This record gives sequence, C-alpha cells and structure tokens, in this order.
Amino acid sequence: MGMRISQTWIESDAGRREAIVMTPDAHQRVGRDRLEALRQAPEVSDLDREILAKVRALPRADRVAVFRGKPRDAGGSWGFADDLSEDERTELGYLLVRAELPTYRRLVAAGVFAIVHVEWGADEAPAYQQGTTRLLKELEAKSIGEVEGDPEDVAVSTADRFILRHLNHFFDDGYDQVVRSMLLAHLATFEARIPHFRAMIDKLPASAIA
Repeated sequence: MGMRISQTWIESDAGRREAIVMTPDAHQRVGRDRLEALRQAPEVSDLDREILAKVRALPRADRVAVFRGKPRDAGGSWGFADDLSEDERTELGYLLVRAELPTYRRLVAAGVFAIVHVEWGADEAPAYQQGTTRLLKELEAKSIGEVEGDPEDVAVSTADRFILRHLNHFFDDGYDQVVRSMLLAHLATFEARIPHFRAMIDKLPASAIA
C-alpha cells in the first residue's frame, strides 16, 4: 500500500542494532475526511495493519522502528492536507496518536523497543508531539482510579503510558541527523528499558497485542 519497508543497521557504543525503516512510496495527505472519521472513533488504518504485518513477519529480535514522513530522497511523502487550519492540524495530531497507539503497542510486542518518526514535517511533528502530551495526560488522569480496576485494563493502560512517555518520538529533522544526534546518543538508554517494558508486555491480554 504506500509504504516501503527496509532494514538497516545502527552502529553505536551500545552495540549494533537493526532498524526497520518505513518510507512512503507515494504522496499521501490526511485531510478533513480522516479527521471527521477519527472524531467518531479511533481506528487502525490499513497502512498500520500492513506495517504491523511486515514487522511481525521478520525473525524475532529487538529492533528500532523508523517512520519517514517527507524524505527528500524518496518518491513519496506522508503529511497533513495543505488546507487544514492550525486547530485542525492540532486536533488531527492528537486523534492520530490516539488511533495509532494500539499499533505502537503491537509493534513493541513484536520486538520494537523505540519508535522514531523523522522528516515528519513542520506542521506534523508539533501536532503529534502535542497530541502525545495530551493523550498521556488523559491516561495518567485515568490511572488515579486504577487501584480497584480490572488487572488487564490496568496492564494495557500502564504499557500505553510507558510507550507514549519513553518509546515514541517525533522529529522534523532528517533521517541521518536524527540517527546521529538522537538514536546514537540514547540507544543505550532505550536498550536499558527493554527488560522493563518486556515485563509489561508479558502482562497484556492477548486481545491487546493481537
């Protein structure tokens, strides 16, 4: 469907890790139709399903997932429609993060320990960052009443908060720049968290990662 998946290696002082890189191979724009649909209910897109299926088909290993939004060296791009207002872009960023969180969770369950979005665009990156902050605050507010909650629901909420807080990142900068300035600098930190979030994933109900 509109996304090419490739594999590369990141070399650092922490060791050598595989990165799964998703690059758009067609120009895709998200506009008001998608915004209106997401207002009604979060939904997993066909593209998210395709990406998840491709990652699950790979041999089991700890990996970094890199999503490219508007790479200059590719024949495609992903971003917001140009006619959206600033308020619509902000809302769309939040609704997309909310809709994609189950996919992020399933990617982590499939072996991904960091999710990095690069070349995400000057409009898209801030909207996703703000949307992540908003969604995290909502989940944290709900966690106050989790003491008596269903253990499976608590496990899902705990994993989702951890993913939003520690594993998911959005940058307008280019792929090479982010790999040099962020991934290489923080790869050891990401890897140190692997046992912790793997333990959280093990507590999730099958339906949350199916």
